[in-house]
Amino acid sequence: MNPVIISHRVFFIVFILISKIPRFRSSFNPNTSLMKNLVFFLLASCVFALNVQGQELHFGVKAGANFSNLKVSSDLGGGSPDGATSFFVGGLADIGFSDKFHVQPEVLYSIEGAKDADVSYLNVPVMLKYYVIGGLNIQAGPQIGFLVDAEGGTDGLKSTNFGFNFGAAYELPGGFFVDARYNLGLSDILDSGNTDPGFSGDFSLKTKGFQLGVGYRFL
Repeated sequence: MNPVIISHRVFFIVFILISKIPRFRSSFNPNTSLMKNLVFFLLASCVFALNVQGQELHFGVKAGANFSNLKVSSDLGGGSPDGATSFFVGGLADIGFSDKFHVQPEVLYSIEGAKDADVSYLNVPVMLKYYVIGGLNIQAGPQIGFLVDAEGGTDGLKSTNFGFNFGAAYELPGGFFVDARYNLGLSDILDSGNTDPGFSGDFSLKTKGFQLGVGYRFL
C-alpha cells in the first residue's frame, strides 16, 4: 500500500481518538493554534513520505506509560513535586537509511507533569536509531511538544515545549516492539508574559519523565 495512504490512516486514527476525549475537545477547534500546527505537520509528513519512498519505510502505532515530573527552579533554589503516572499514545514512521541507521519521527498524545498538575502535549519527537545487534537499538533525538491542555487551565503556559529524548528499543520479527525512553525538557514552559506581576525573581518550570511503551510496525 502507498505509504502516504498508510500515514494518513495512522495519524487520522490517533487524531480521532484524542479529539473524542471530552476534556480536550475544545483544543481541536479548527481555529486553534494546535489544530493549525497538526494540519501543517500532516501535510509535511505526506510530502516527506513521498520523498523517502526509495528508502525502507514502515509506519506503526505505539502506546505506554509516562512516569513524569516537573523541575522547579527559582532564585531560592529548586526541586520537584510528587511525580505522576499517566499514558501516551500515537503513531510513528520508521525510515531505514541503512542496516544500522534509521530515523523515526513520531506524533504522540502525552499526559505529563506532576501529581495534581497534569500537562497534556501533542509531542513530535524525531529519533535517530542505531541498531546494536539484531532488533536491539539505541535512540536519541529532539522533540517539540504542542500544548493541548493543563489541569487548572493553560493560562501562564507556553504553547510549545522543547526537549531531548534518549533510550533503547527491541524489535521482534513479527512487527511488535518494546521501548524505554527518558525525556529531558530543555525549555521553560512558563510564559513570563503571563506571570503574576507581583512576583519578582527568576522562576522556571521544565518537564521531565520516563516512558515505557509497546508498539507495532506495519511490515
